Amino acid sequence: MPANYRQPWCWLCLLFSLSVVPDAMSAPDSQSRPQGAIYLWAEKPLVAPDREHVKDQRVYAVDNPSMTPYWPEPDKANGTAVVIFPGGGYVRLALNNEGHGVAKWFAERGVAAFVVKYRMVEYGFPAPLLDGLRAVRLVRQNASDWGIALDKVGVIGFSAGGHLAASVTTRHDFTVDDGDPLAAISARPDFSILGYPVITLEGADAHAGSRKALLGENPDPALVHENSLQHQVTAEVPPVFMLHGAGDQSVPVTNSLAFFTEVQKFNKRSELHVYQSNIHGVGMIQGQGTISSWPTALELWLKQNNFLYP
Repeated sequence: MPANYRQPWCWLCLLFSLSVVPDAMSAPDSQSRPQGAIYLWAEKPLVAPDREHVKDQRVYAVDNPSMTPYWPEPDKANGTAVVIFPGGGYVRLALNNEGHGVAKWFAERGVAAFVVKYRMVEYGFPAPLLDGLRAVRLVRQNASDWGIALDKVGVIGFSAGGHLAASVTTRHDFTVDDGDPLAAISARPDFSILGYPVITLEGADAHAGSRKALLGENPDPALVHENSLQHQVTAEVPPVFMLHGAGDQSVPVTNSLAFFTEVQKFNKRSELHVYQSNIHGVGMIQGQGTISSWPTALELWLKQNNFLYP
């Protein structure tokens, strides 16, 4: 019941009351929502010169990490939000295929979506993880103003962006001693969506390019183990939705199998979809066989778990 609702004196008053009292979770006026890029570390001076550039429709060399919002229409907004991490091996960002297109899909279904440009190889670990955690915290910090429910903030990531999303999912309490003013805000996602994710950085199933970009040429084995996320799953893991092609030759499907094996020990609301496909980087592209149907499966899962209206 809305906080400003008062018991009417008659049934006519009741009808009038219900017609004028706004729903508690309706989206705020569009003027209260930022329309351009939101810098993740706005309290710090911007890095200059900014090396960020676009090549072959990919974004490279992010120096000033940010997130771009996609707002649902007010009559569709349902209070759910998702933070999006495009892939690219921690070297580049496939911002169109695994970012903006995904955000539009969510916004059409009432979900506020935020496409993140995070730091990569130029900074290495832990910069991408810190950017991911800060993005989730910023959404929660502004949840009331942006019409977002505090318990409906999720993440989605693809390939190396899936590694980042899985890192945020399992390492949401990761900290460094940098005096982050938002450190007290929970960065734990309420749901996690992982598309053909890089999970392990160990052994034959590792994506060597992502490991090198994130951890360097000869990383400490302890750091490699720490960033192999099948080892980071705990009872705090939220519901997880995963998709992968069985024949993926860039990131072996065993990455998803290993992670899901651990997730299902703690959260039975999770799903893993393995498709008859060797495609890596499908994003929202249609006409690629059964793997192109993953958004339909995701929509059903989101509805079943009350992150979308049924």
